[in-house]
Amino acid sequence: MGRMAQHDPIMDAAARRRLVKRFGPAVEPWCDDLPATVAALADRWGLRVRSGLVGNTSRALLCDRADGTSAVLKLTPDPAIAAEEHAALSAWSASPQLVSVLDADLPLGALLLEAIEPGGPLARRPGGVPLRWMGVLLRELHAVPVPAEPEFPPLTAKVDAIFSSINWQRLAGEEVARHLPVDLVERSRNAALDLAEYPARALLHGDLHADNVLDGGPDRGLVAIDPRPCVGDPAFDAVDFAFLRVTRSGDFDRRVASMVRYTDGLDGDRLVAWCRTIAVFFAIRELRRSGPSERSDTLLALAKEAG
Repeated sequence: MGRMAQHDPIMDAAARRRLVKRFGPAVEPWCDDLPATVAALADRWGLRVRSGLVGNTSRALLCDRADGTSAVLKLTPDPAIAAEEHAALSAWSASPQLVSVLDADLPLGALLLEAIEPGGPLARRPGGVPLRWMGVLLRELHAVPVPAEPEFPPLTAKVDAIFSSINWQRLAGEEVARHLPVDLVERSRNAALDLAEYPARALLHGDLHADNVLDGGPDRGLVAIDPRPCVGDPAFDAVDFAFLRVTRSGDFDRRVASMVRYTDGLDGDRLVAWCRTIAVFFAIRELRRSGPSERSDTLLALAKEAG
């Protein structure tokens, strides 16, 4: 078991476009070389590529292993991303709520990860997700000591990156700019940077949205993938969960109250404060996707309470 069949989608057009959008035209040679890189890793690790998976900073491939199990081969043109993810997943290696690393070639930017079964993203799980599962995931994420080495970036760096993205997205669309004043974005940014200086330190997933949390089945619960780790206030990791399926302000209030009830140690006041500061980001996504709506109005009203 090694070499891939000719029809296997190592690098399709859509995947190439996403990588070029993320890394620029300089990534093209890496994309061209990827089939050979995958072939070499498949020979080494006993893999047969089954299908491609969606990703923005990497190319992920669902593979069959020689022992009959499945795995995900994940490759990025930026080896530093793979090294940081590997270090974070190693810190969480004792927790069933994080995907396990089976092997790695960090100079190549390659990780071999377990395939999660049944594996559907949280956003598409029928009937929603038991809140106790969310509580377990958040508790497990933040229970590990922050490693001394390597030194993960602080949450302030993550906040800077988010608001750089917000400014770019706002300027990219007239519809968004019309509903999102510059001063609201700046006020939200300043409030978020103030929150990020909170002295509580936990190893954070850093990108814990609904597509990065998979269904591990009734025995395992939720499993997080694709961390972009940083260190800071544990309430930050709960923001995406707090906005999940929220349309009206009452939905948000109930959601936060339920999350606090089911998550030991989660500071509800800080979670609400984080949600207010990051609400502009969610409002932009809603406005770009479907224009003004009840949800975008709710998010913008929440953002106006930031600071």
